Amino acid sequence: MNIPNFLNLATELETEISRLYEQIADASGDPPIGARLKSIANEEINHANTIRSGLKYFEGLPDLFAGATMDESELRTGLEEIRRFRRSLASGKVRLLDNLQKLLEFEKRYERVHISASMKITDPGLKQLFAGLAKGDQSHIENLKILIESLGGGA
Repeated sequence: MNIPNFLNLATELETEISRLYEQIADASGDPPIGARLKSIANEEINHANTIRSGLKYFEGLPDLFAGATMDESELRTGLEEIRRFRRSLASGKVRLLDNLQKLLEFEKRYERVHISASMKITDPGLKQLFAGLAKGDQSHIENLKILIESLGGGA
């Protein structure tokens, strides 16, 4: 695995999910929910910036994943799914509850990716970075569940 490529993809994914949160917040029509979603969007940008700032340190290092490597195609697929979903929001026909449930689906998926990376990586700094991202994902999952329940949906 090429660590810089993986980290660049991870940065791009965090940036795209932030944009998705912003887009749903702007379209929500519910100021308190919009504010909470914008707060999560800012956290996602912080995740992207954390990964970006650590990238310089890891450039040129050997493969830092133990055993089976993580498949970059999973990140590429997820990135395309987020972009496709963002484009679908332009129609404005998707309900807020459906948008929140889709965000929850994305967060659960990338929590698993972050946990997997933190377990497979051998470098302590990257291990800590991905464990921190997984913890942030868990916080986002809990926030989304609360918002979904407040709208009468089941998380």
